Amino acid sequence: MKTIIIGLIIGLSIITTIFYVGTSNAQTGNVSETANTSLTNTSNSEADAPISISIPVEKGYVNGNLSYFISTDASEEMIVSSVTNTTKFKVNYAPTLSNTSEISRQQGYVFVNGMIGNGTFQHQLPVASASGGEEGYSPLFEINYVKWNNDTEPRILKSTSEILDAEARDELTIEKSNIVINSPAVEIE
Repeated sequence: MKTIIIGLIIGLSIITTIFYVGTSNAQTGNVSETANTSLTNTSNSEADAPISISIPVEKGYVNGNLSYFISTDASEEMIVSSVTNTTKFKVNYAPTLSNTSEISRQQGYVFVNGMIGNGTFQHQLPVASASGGEEGYSPLFEINYVKWNNDTEPRILKSTSEILDAEARDELTIEKSNIVINSPAVEIE
């Protein structure tokens, strides 16, 4: 198991979040892994004892590489229901996410047809425009629906540039949705 330790200082308390993520294969199920989160507060109160929860990790591509994301909130009820049912983790309905400025969002691409796979709609894995630490990264994804045109041979696309190039060649169409999902990246070392 891989371990990621992220320290956060909140007021006078230090909370340490530890994500444990199992190893995976890019072609296995999209939500087969979980991240276990332990929160530890420096207070000695019994109420502040460590807490452990499991959070499903979803797979997608960024710049040609497999990446992992946690979905916590979405601006559209249908997406909330879909992600909750798929991951078995309660996603919050947060309609105000769609009010966030375009500059504070990154673009996420979901395929509605094409190659059969373990992504949304049982097609290839989604593609995000940036990973944590890269220019343009945001945990807020605006969902763009990608549809292969009828006269085109679909293939797996693993980067935003591949998707935009295919759109420029009239192989597919992209429909912006103004649906925003809070889906931070989880780095695996």
